[in-house]
Amino acid sequence: MRQVILSMLISVDGYIEGMDNDIEWHVWNDEMQTYMMDFMETVDTFIYGRKSYELMLDYWPQKQGEFADIMNKTPKIVCSTTLREAKMNARVVNKNLVEAIENEKAKQGKDMVLFAGADLASSFMEHNLIDEYRLIVNPVVLGKGTPLFQNQKQQQLKLVGAKAFACGNVLLTYKPK
Repeated sequence: MRQVILSMLISVDGYIEGMDNDIEWHVWNDEMQTYMMDFMETVDTFIYGRKSYELMLDYWPQKQGEFADIMNKTPKIVCSTTLREAKMNARVVNKNLVEAIENEKAKQGKDMVLFAGADLASSFMEHNLIDEYRLIVNPVVLGKGTPLFQNQKQQQLKLVGAKAFACGNVLLTYKPK
């Protein structure tokens, strides 16, 4: 059975973006790029919310290189109640989100990665659709912004992996208990 993996860059204090949607604080280097390329080999579907999808749609089609090819060519699911159609190898799920994702998980294939904002991540958490959390903690305290976990019920997680990167980032991998 395929899994949904939430992959998110976060600050030490748990924010996924600073004020005014700022993500300039993300720490990225060749080692992070290698990790992400290796991770991309294990997934065959990207899951986005509308806002994340639109940001991706504005950015990746103009880029070139191996990583850009992956971002552009990999099939995508866009979870949105307002978007009616999607481009770039994407399809929209606007009804019965839980059923749609459970059906995707039951299909043959590699895992799926959830690249989403806090609202969609919260919805997936609420419905127990996340099988693994890969949180890349960046060495920065933002103080304000958009927290990853907002209005969540308590959920126990089991740490299944930790990896420190030379740039100061730490990948924490958790599974729900």
